[in-house]
Amino acid sequence: MRKHSMMISSIGLMSTRSPYLVQLETYISPGLPYFSVIGLEDKDRRIRERIQAACATVGYQWPACRTTMNLMPASMPKQPELCVLACAASVLAADGKIPPERLMSTIIIGDVNEDGAIPPIEEDLTGFITHARELGIRHAIIPSANLAGTTNPTGIEVIGVSRINELLDQ
Repeated sequence: MRKHSMMISSIGLMSTRSPYLVQLETYISPGLPYFSVIGLEDKDRRIRERIQAACATVGYQWPACRTTMNLMPASMPKQPELCVLACAASVLAADGKIPPERLMSTIIIGDVNEDGAIPPIEEDLTGFITHARELGIRHAIIPSANLAGTTNPTGIEVIGVSRINELLDQ
């Protein structure tokens, strides 16, 4: 049993505040239960527990095997408040709970709390979404609370979600 998902689905910020895309790959493979996240600084490793807890609140049974997630480029800094929701979506897609093709050409920006709620992001997301559209991304999933304050550029569909289970319905 080997499962895999690959998606371009989050945004990072360089120190110059220039956005860049973060690509996620998640592999679910035989082995002892373990969740490994590659490409995050050690101080951000706590997001593993947040992702697992948030997925559990929507009834998702975490795989009883090895789950490995790779955030690329690994050398670039990632802001958890921009990529945790994408990480959860990647695991759900790898396990077949979200059809992976549904997330193709989609960027997912946001955080997720342990109770499954998706908090608002303090940053203006218009620049991130515009950058994604310039790179050919056709869909953006962001926190519902950020929809009103985000300009929707032509050529990209922007969808708001307030709870992690809404990802299963997109």
